[in-house]
Amino acid sequence: MVRARWMLLVGTLLVGLTATSQEVPLFSELTELKREALAVFSEILKDGSAAERLSAVNSLVRSGDDSVVPLLTERLLKDDASFVRRAAAEGLFRFNSVHAAAALRQAARTDSVASIRWAAAISLRDPNVITELLAEQETLAAAAVSLQDSAFAARLPGTLWPTAETALLLAFPNREAFNVVERAAMLKALAQLRSLAAIVLFSQTLSDSTEDPFVRGSAAFALGALEVRNAVPQLIVALSLDSEAIQVGAAGALGLLRDPAALGALSDLLLMGRSPQARIAAANALALLGSQAVSALAQALLTDSVPTVRQASLRALRQIKGREATQAVLAFLASNYLQQCDPNSCGSLALETLKALAELGQAQLALQVTRATLDALREALPFLFVFAESDLVQTLSIVGRAAPELFDLLLRDPSPFVRALGVAAFSAVYQAEARVVLLRYVLDENILVRRAALEGLSLWATPDDTKLFAPFVTDSDPRTRVAALSALARVGDGQALEPLRRALRSESLSVRLDAAGAALAFAIRWLKTPQPRIP
Repeated sequence: MVRARWMLLVGTLLVGLTATSQEVPLFSELTELKREALAVFSEILKDGSAAERLSAVNSLVRSGDDSVVPLLTERLLKDDASFVRRAAAEGLFRFNSVHAAAALRQAARTDSVASIRWAAAISLRDPNVITELLAEQETLAAAAVSLQDSAFAARLPGTLWPTAETALLLAFPNREAFNVVERAAMLKALAQLRSLAAIVLFSQTLSDSTEDPFVRGSAAFALGALEVRNAVPQLIVALSLDSEAIQVGAAGALGLLRDPAALGALSDLLLMGRSPQARIAAANALALLGSQAVSALAQALLTDSVPTVRQASLRALRQIKGREATQAVLAFLASNYLQQCDPNSCGSLALETLKALAELGQAQLALQVTRATLDALREALPFLFVFAESDLVQTLSIVGRAAPELFDLLLRDPSPFVRALGVAAFSAVYQAEARVVLLRYVLDENILVRRAALEGLSLWATPDDTKLFAPFVTDSDPRTRVAALSALARVGDGQALEPLRRALRSESLSVRLDAAGAALAFAIRWLKTPQPRIP
């Protein structure tokens, strides 16, 4: 029965693969498909769970089409879940729609959550409303948390940067009104706003022993973010303070500044620091100082008691490259630490080792170690596949670029987990050129292998692939389904209408939700495509 079903699917796919011309959907078909997709979204936004409503809002925002604005504004004003309202408020920034202005203005002034009021004001782009919120304590705190992120700082109109800078500088000293997280965010926000007036504040805060260590660490990092080079001596002193937060912030700043004068202090912190997180920060900073940092990193790689610190040191050596870095990695491999370490603690370190060997010109050794690692972990592969699939694929991709014969081993392996990883890594390395190989695995009876092939093909699909992906639009595996739907949305032709409609009318809410995003994207794409003239 199973074989017969697969043979039928093979026939369907082969027919699809012989297509050579696109079927242009009719305008009426596209408008109806769009209407049906929006109806599904409307249903989910009214009756779905909070998680489903959030997914629907994010999908609507990705569409970028003004037709979704009414649905987003309704969620902004009416949704019970604050994270859904926030997603709608932030998403409406993309549209700059006059039709959303009234709802954004209302939310900016009346929502019970300060971060939503701030997000709505930014999407509204009204300088008066933004200025009003910067003058209020609760929304100023929310603004600081938002503005410490570069992407959200870029959304604030440049003409209002001085206003925000002044408000943050005046508010920071008030320790009673703002908590340490908010005050730390203020410092990072000032750095994002490139506030030269805040440099003295950063330095004073870092030196203030009465200040919270988390805030002092943020001040240290802000000095690096603003590239205050004359702060290097102060930051070096901060590395010796017995506070993880301060050491992490100072190490991060010194890494950004890349001053060789910090080499000794960063090396000492890496080799003698009490906090693993501080030692990791030191390794990350030393990676930016080049070959002169190899000695300390090599020592930490061989001696540190914490695998994650060794991993950070190894990653730094991999970044530095060169003969000395390569020798340090080979010495670590020869120490047999990985063979003695608990796989649960050293799994990520083992993957980092494979990446380093491949990128440091040790392709054949990387190949041997990969083979040995897969054999040693064979019983644990199902667990690793669930929790570390992306890391495994990335690692195998790096090794495969250096030693292409790896893929012969992976794709012939009896384990479906290994074959699936091999298919995904092969696709990542060869991209569009992987098509012929991936087609062999589209019909694999193992869901993991089949999914990996479809996900790889989806990224490089052509209009002729419509019939290839059509059978999978209602697949029970979410990732397989999404790969098929995204391919149809991006390159499907008129032949995609029927499978998209079928998915929109599925009994499964999760299928309908995925299908609604794809159908909307498909309709929008074709409605924007010039239609051929009918003689």
